[in-house]
Amino acid sequence: MSPTLPPAGTRTSGEPTPRPGRPSRWWGVIGGAVAVLVAGVIIWWTAADSPDRITATTVGYKVDSDRQVSVSFDVTRPPTQPVTCTVTAQDGTFAAVGSAQLVIPTGGERTTHHEITVRTASRAVTGNVTDCVRTR
Repeated sequence: MSPTLPPAGTRTSGEPTPRPGRPSRWWGVIGGAVAVLVAGVIIWWTAADSPDRITATTVGYKVDSDRQVSVSFDVTRPPTQPVTCTVTAQDGTFAAVGSAQLVIPTGGERTTHHEITVRTASRAVTGNVTDCVRTR
């Protein structure tokens, strides 16, 4: 008589053998919890200081001559807070060839549009807002 072999896919104790390559259900639960936590942190981080946040976006620039460039930009800031924006002109090697500051006083809308002419030491190929900070 030949020995009786257990059915395929079972151990001799009668328990099913785990399938190779199949992840545990707990990894899905842990992954979902981590994803929810990360999403919560990102939402909190972006919304926490948004009413007081100052942002500046360069809208465009125009090279007027070898000695000046005009830059237009939008600033979003609390209307009760004056800010000072620095605008920089750059040459073809990205070296600064001119800079100007513009103080935006309190009042008006939250987002305002501005234009400034920056005098340059040599021909600029671009102009942009470097930063805007609260004026003390």
